[in-house]
Parts: sequence; structure tokens; C-alpha cells
Amino acid sequence: MKIVNIKEKLTQLGVQLDDIVLGDFDYLGKFCAERTRERNDANYKKYGFSYRSNYERGMLAYYLVRQLGVKSFLEIGTGRGYVTFCVAKAMYDSGISGRIVTVDPAADENFFKALNQVFPQQWFKDITFVKGFSGDVVPTLNEKFDFVYIDGDHSYMATKIDWEMCKDKFNQVLLFDDYHLPTKIDPGIQCREIIDSVDENEVDCNEKELVIMDRRIFVDERGFTDEQINYGQCLLTKKSVNTNDDW
Repeated sequence: MKIVNIKEKLTQLGVQLDDIVLGDFDYLGKFCAERTRERNDANYKKYGFSYRSNYERGMLAYYLVRQLGVKSFLEIGTGRGYVTFCVAKAMYDSGISGRIVTVDPAADENFFKALNQVFPQQWFKDITFVKGFSGDVVPTLNEKFDFVYIDGDHSYMATKIDWEMCKDKFNQVLLFDDYHLPTKIDPGIQCREIIDSVDENEVDCNEKELVIMDRRIFVDERGFTDEQINYGQCLLTKKSVNTNDDW
């Protein structure tokens, strides 16, 4: 598996890093991705109450859509919708009338209705929010998507099921959330073994890429170096997709 920094990956996609408007992703994150610390957290005093946890994931999704001309997107694990809205913005900014399907058993319908008052109405017309488990919903989707994002239950079995359901459903790229290198131990995150077992040739993809991204573009209040970030997202790209930076 290749290991690439988010800056390197975006550059490969033809993105001029100086042209990225961080405020756009910060604004989306303020409503959909910002995290908070408990008062008894040691970092509460040192770094503050709130923090940006891997806003770069939305940035990667945004530029994959823009640079590859993605017209359809399937997400397993909506959460608060950060990646979904980054994708919706990318389609809107590209003039694409696309299709976004995002699935989560804990989807908060009232929360997303409230965001109608925050984000442009045009973003919502392409989004279908589905409240349900991926194992029940995905088999009913009789179509393929240009871009599939797997960010659901991170247990071994759930990740395995999501992969088996989605491996024949993407035309261009598939992105796995939360690949942890062996030096990062978190019993609740068991995606790595499944991702490692993926045979790229079986799905006609290039070599897997681990994109190291958490606070590599946004300021990292922790002061971690790139080498200290031992986790990221794993990207699969079809061999037929143009990955040259000459866009």
C-alpha cells in the first residue's frame, strides 16, 4: 500500500494548494464536524473546548468530485453530514446535477432539516438521506456510483459486510475511513484487516493508497509532525480513471 500525504494527493489530482479556501471547509465543519472536549480532558485547558478533527477528509472528497467529474456518490455512515455536504458543494460548484445517497441508522432528520436554513438550498436537491442500516439499504440500490465512501460501523464484521456490498458498486473511486497503522491501537477501529485483504486486481484498481490527512492542511494544535500521524483514509481508484495531474 502506498502512503501519501493529503497535500501530495491533492497535488496529484491537479489541485493548486494555494487556491484552497480553508474557510469554506471550516464553515461546513462548524455545523457538521466540529468536536468538543470534556472539561476533564487534559487538552481542554491546553488547546481549548472545540477542535477540527480531520476536516481534510471533506477536502479530499470535494476535490475527488471536482477533479474526476463525479456525478453520483454513495456514503455509508452519514454522521452529521460533513462529507455529504462537501460532495454536494463540489457538485454545485462544478455545475453537476448529480445523485447523492447517504445511509445511517442514526440519521437525525430534524438536524438535517435545520441545515436547510444554513446551507444553500441547491445543495439539498441532489441529496437523499436514508435512515437505515447499510445491510438493509445498499442491496436495494440497483445502480453503481462513481464514488463510494465507507464510514459506517468500524467493527471487523461490519466493515467486511460494507466492502462486500460495495466492491461492485463503484465506477471510479472508493474511500475507506479510519485505516490505522499497526502503531495506532484502538480496539473499536477494526477496518485495517479488511482493507489489507482487498485484492486491487479483483476490482480492477490501482495500488491502494493510505492518505495521511488529519490536520495536515488545517493547523494542528497538537503540533504533530506528518510522521506522527499513523492513521488516515484508504483510497481505491479504478485503473480506468485518469490520475494524471494534467487536468
